Amino acid sequence: MPLIIYQKDISDHARLAVWKMTESNEELADILEKSGGRVDGLSSIKLEKRIREWLITQILLDLMARGKTMRYLENGKPILSHNLHISVSHCGELAGLVVSDRPVGLDIQGIDEKLYRIKNKFCHPSELKNLPDGPTRLEHLTVLWSVKEAVFKFFGENVHFAKDIITTDFHYTQPNLTAEYNGIHGEKTFHLTNISMDGYHIVATI
Repeated sequence: MPLIIYQKDISDHARLAVWKMTESNEELADILEKSGGRVDGLSSIKLEKRIREWLITQILLDLMARGKTMRYLENGKPILSHNLHISVSHCGELAGLVVSDRPVGLDIQGIDEKLYRIKNKFCHPSELKNLPDGPTRLEHLTVLWSVKEAVFKFFGENVHFAKDIITTDFHYTQPNLTAEYNGIHGEKTFHLTNISMDGYHIVATI
């Protein structure tokens, strides 16, 4: 059976749904068809992982924005009809989708030690200085990465993670985060929600 493990309004203009992907691709295709969705878009997708992500996205889209159509801009950023905005993220067993009447960015990230190796590529020097020592260090890096990804998805292109985005110091369990963006798109203060779930962090602009 389909498993929506989280569905909530994360602001007065954005709603988030998270799905735990326990089904096979065949089961997902069956769920989509039974809900009236079309699976003909699968013919051009070769990788099993991409098929799975496509199916989950279509199911969540049907749940969150039935009757709306999704297309992609040249930079790969998805948008919806009827002046709605969308952001999608997949990681491990979780998939999420935010629908909003304003531009939005969503990221789901599991705890991954590779973030230690690449921290200088996505962290501003001030963020590196504020990294905690001990067992919470990796959790902190995970949230930092998700903040940067969510801001990048908000714009869709031309965002330098380490230089353009500085996150206000936080604790990794903190539900509300703030980040300052200053780059090619101008200057903007971002407010974000941070949700910890099943070993993942889910961060979205609000």
